[in-house]
Amino acid sequence: MISLGSSDNLAKTKLETFISETMRTYHIYGLSVCIVHDSKIIYSRGFGSRSIDPPLAATPDTLYGIGSLTKFFTVLGILKLVEQGKIDLSDPVEKYIKNFSAGSNGHPVTIHQLLSHSTGFPNLGMAEELLGRSLGGQTLWNPLGTIDDLVNLINEARNERVSTKGDVFMYWNEGYALLGHVIEEVSGKSYRDFITKNILLPLEMKRATFDTSKLESDKDAMVGFKMEKDGRRAPQKFPSNFLNDPAGGLLTSVNELSHMVSMLIGEGKYKGNRFINKELLEKAFTPHVQNNWPPSMGIGTYYGYGLSIDKNYFGHLKIGHSGNVAVSSAYFGFVPDLKIGVAVAANSDFNAILVGDYALSVATGNDPEKLPSVVFQRKAEILMGRYETFNGTWKLKIALMGANLTGEVAGEGEPVLRPLLIEGDDVFVLEGPDKVRVDVKIHSPASVDIRFERMLFHKVGR
Repeated sequence: MISLGSSDNLAKTKLETFISETMRTYHIYGLSVCIVHDSKIIYSRGFGSRSIDPPLAATPDTLYGIGSLTKFFTVLGILKLVEQGKIDLSDPVEKYIKNFSAGSNGHPVTIHQLLSHSTGFPNLGMAEELLGRSLGGQTLWNPLGTIDDLVNLINEARNERVSTKGDVFMYWNEGYALLGHVIEEVSGKSYRDFITKNILLPLEMKRATFDTSKLESDKDAMVGFKMEKDGRRAPQKFPSNFLNDPAGGLLTSVNELSHMVSMLIGEGKYKGNRFINKELLEKAFTPHVQNNWPPSMGIGTYYGYGLSIDKNYFGHLKIGHSGNVAVSSAYFGFVPDLKIGVAVAANSDFNAILVGDYALSVATGNDPEKLPSVVFQRKAEILMGRYETFNGTWKLKIALMGANLTGEVAGEGEPVLRPLLIEGDDVFVLEGPDKVRVDVKIHSPASVDIRFERMLFHKVGR
């Protein structure tokens, strides 16, 4: 482990430089990071602005929407009820939700399958629909006002199930909404009240909440920013719907999130006290189903219960989860045998794993520049920008769209958008069925020549 405490520490400078570069690249106003070793915070800082009107700095205590990180809090709620003997992981969903019939004909959908995203059901659009309503996007017009409406939608889609064996990973927000209702049916309490009393407060996450009005009233809370079509970030009200709470509705800070990470590092103990049965928690850490998406993460990536499991992280096991709700994003991860963990959150949609993995690499003494995501980003940062041919007849703009690098060529007719692929030192453009190598000459980050088809482009700016 490398110390990140001293002001002149090279590792600390390396991490903070990377975070600043990443925020510029992805147009992020505010981001916060917390790193823990065992049960102690060894680094904690906010970067940029949690709000720009009025201008307020991000801090480690800033409340962010953490999106799908919420799923693991739902997992803990279910495991608490298993611990109490009120739920069995092999139970069929219809034992608790009487009108659920999508798992009939001898192939039930089980609690285990919901937890591990192995039901075989594809995305039915619940999260997109609910987020779209709040963000002013297009809606599918599915009636989704109650849990019964959601169950009806799933029942209608029973024939969409691609496997009944629990052997296919398909990330399913709908399943976590069902788990939230199971918690309510078994405990007799609302999902929010149960999670607050049994998970958040015992972990001393006193400001963590599902109440989005706290983003207006709390003294240290984010303003979320949504990416517009022109690449600008615009302030946007946080999207909230009680149906989505168990899948992605929690607000908290990275400092508070580190309490949960410390509990995981402590194998179910928090501050010396047993929070959850160790053997039960190990079920969440178990790689139940293989996850091959994204492919660059390799064959060592699996899913447990509300956790992604990477077996090939610099020769170590890494466990964590990311989240994104269009106006904010987050990630937590930890390396169990080194007892190092990280929590990251930002007030924009963004792949927060980039910063989380970099921070973990620095803290564990590994070279973060060898991470595939960092190798890609370094090359992408050089390639991104505006290009022109001689006399500006043709123009090329290379930019990131989400996690993907694209090239937009403009000249005769309508602009054409083409996906670009980086493989080592080579750059390819995807053209129909073909992967065509592009000749790239990098003289400096500001001076790049790209030869494609009959055109020679020269970089003219960012």
